[in-house]
Amino acid sequence: MRAVIIGGGKVGSYLARELDAAGHHVTVIESDRGRATQVGETTKALVLHGDATDIRLLEEADIRRSDWVLAVTGRDEDNIVASQLAATLGASRVLARLNDPKNRSTFDALKIPVVAVTDLMVQVISREVEVDVGEAVRVALLGRGQISLLEIEVPAGVEPQKVIDLSLPEHTILVSVMRGDDVVVPGPYTIIEGGDRVFAVTNVENETAVREELCKIP
Repeated sequence: MRAVIIGGGKVGSYLARELDAAGHHVTVIESDRGRATQVGETTKALVLHGDATDIRLLEEADIRRSDWVLAVTGRDEDNIVASQLAATLGASRVLARLNDPKNRSTFDALKIPVVAVTDLMVQVISREVEVDVGEAVRVALLGRGQISLLEIEVPAGVEPQKVIDLSLPEHTILVSVMRGDDVVVPGPYTIIEGGDRVFAVTNVENETAVREELCKIP
């Protein structure tokens, strides 16, 4: 998978590390030279220093060949402009970070798919459905209904596996693992075992495949 990340702050650098560790091709665009240098030193990502609203820089990032463009700067205005330009240049999928809920109507009017951490927290906390062992519950739909956030409780009989050894569908990211009272942000060598509650982001059509891979019992 090829991903272009716009913004190399806390969110962008985290995404770059996780996607890079999972073996994906990552390009990061960051306007702050210090942040750009830091991302370059901590990942194998291609880091471009400059303004993501510069069409020439987006073309250098090879937007047309990307599977995902993730606009995750701390400024909604920048995310809006960068997302629109990426879509115009032929990006396959665009997803933007929403920082201020007051700006949601602007993103919606421009048909820019967004994800806001506050939305996910509210949906996780407020939902009443219980997750059965071995089943997947859709916590939220993102990106105009194309992307799903799943919660999956891994059955007790599942053999422990490292994340890097899982055969997950393309465009799938494990975002957190709850084990008892502990919450872990999984890396490639995190072990998934029975009793874990796993949160995963994937394309809607891959929901069943993700559940089956995490819940298969030898």
